[in-house]
Amino acid sequence: MLGAALRVYRRFLRWQVVTPGPLPQPCILAVWHGRLLGVLLHQTGSGMVTMASLSTDGALAAGAVAALGCRAVRGSASRGGSQALRALKRALQAGAPLAGLTVDGPKGPWRKVKPGVVAAARWLGVPIVPASFTASRVRLLASWDRMVVPKVAARVVVGYGPPLFPGDLPEDMEAACQKVGEAIDALTSRLDRELLGVALWPEVTP
Repeated sequence: MLGAALRVYRRFLRWQVVTPGPLPQPCILAVWHGRLLGVLLHQTGSGMVTMASLSTDGALAAGAVAALGCRAVRGSASRGGSQALRALKRALQAGAPLAGLTVDGPKGPWRKVKPGVVAAARWLGVPIVPASFTASRVRLLASWDRMVVPKVAARVVVGYGPPLFPGDLPEDMEAACQKVGEAIDALTSRLDRELLGVALWPEVTP
């Protein structure tokens, strides 16, 4: 039901994509949980593989992702993570063009990259591509992730940044996570300011 509703909703949005070039394949899209919706809808039918938690909410999300022509493997940093990561690897080896991970999900802290995305990129040997979106008319939810939801008929701008290859990231895990987060934040802020003239989210203090 949710997936069908999202497909209808997607048709009432106007789309624009900003990217420095074709996405490398395979790769991992790294997106903040609160900016997931636009990126996910843009990837409808792409065969993208993502991760959904083992909770009831995760089951709902997995069903919606499948209805959008993508796939969710089940697990999170706290439960089933290694099993989900192995399933992610099998999916990419079988030809899935990309994976998509909410790097501060499933429950935060807000805009703090967890080590999983860096560990996955190193283990799989694939680049991380920062991803985000903004929209001309939005609703900001009062949720932990300050989720951005485009209003019907809004212009949605989805952006992808330059790839971050595992060898280009600092060896120190904390520094590597910080570099990924800074890249996503820079992309998100640029998209907001170019379309809206102002950032929808405040800067995160270290």
